[in-house]
Amino acid sequence: MLRRFHRPAALALLPVLMVPALAACGGGSNKDDAKASASASAATGLSAVAVTGDVGKSVTAKWKSTIAKPTTTTVSTLVKGTGDAIAANDSVSTYLWIGDGTTKKVAYSDYQQGAAESLPNNGQLGTVFDKLFTGATYGSRVEALTTAADLLGSDSAATQLGVGKDDSLVVVADLVKKAPTSPTPSDDKAHTAAPGTQPKVVLKKGVVSGLDWKGVKKPALTTPVQRVILKQGKGAKVKTSDTVTVNYLGETYKATKPFDESYSSKKAFSSQLSQLIKGWSIGLEGVKVGSRVLLQVPPAYAYGASAQTGIPANSTLWFVIDVVKAK
Repeated sequence: MLRRFHRPAALALLPVLMVPALAACGGGSNKDDAKASASASAATGLSAVAVTGDVGKSVTAKWKSTIAKPTTTTVSTLVKGTGDAIAANDSVSTYLWIGDGTTKKVAYSDYQQGAAESLPNNGQLGTVFDKLFTGATYGSRVEALTTAADLLGSDSAATQLGVGKDDSLVVVADLVKKAPTSPTPSDDKAHTAAPGTQPKVVLKKGVVSGLDWKGVKKPALTTPVQRVILKQGKGAKVKTSDTVTVNYLGETYKATKPFDESYSSKKAFSSQLSQLIKGWSIGLEGVKVGSRVLLQVPPAYAYGASAQTGIPANSTLWFVIDVVKAK
């Protein structure tokens, strides 16, 4: 669940890929020969891979050759759906498949994970998804040739996905149907909450282990992000452009256990804040490094109307977050 804070959600459910070494031949250095071999064998464009399978049921790729790193993202429609046009701010139920054009391996597949995911057409997923959604209709299969940098936004995300930072990537998106959406909060700001309206942090041997829900009323789904600074840090203020390192625990309303947490692993979590759920960006902006914060996040700024493991659809979420570092 931890990695589902990433953008898009499924990209961090990561199989490991093995990048094959290029064989050297002829005269010259091994590095020069490897580059020459790669250049000679790599094709340009999406013609180097044939994608088959029914929309919403499966994706199978047959690689004709490796694909050279493109200079820009290009998109084509493999199957034109007969549904309505995808509109701005729609939440799109999507089966996502990602192939590595450099290794000819599958980097990720929602079909392997067993479920579609809801992706918002609101400009927050980056230019690759903007291009996939533009002009598309429900029921379509669209395909993009892009780079790890354009799709994932950082070297660390590429490493987590198991692809090289300079690899070409083929993205196939089956845009199955319009997904249900959550009610829109009254605003997108963080509001200082009275501590008595929020659950209390439970410690076990000094370590955060859960939340005490006694006396806490369930908020309306339109309630904006609520924030309580439990401990004020002395470091720099977090910016939404930062990469943050945190320890955290998350629970749904009156849960008996967390749906996810990092405290027990004793290993902090790091990510670009812009790649996490919007509620974290709203709630952590301006918070000083070294702080402990309690956030109440409405479903529209979390996982919305899509159920996740341990999180029912349209769930307000609470997070205890210790901000370790931001840069």
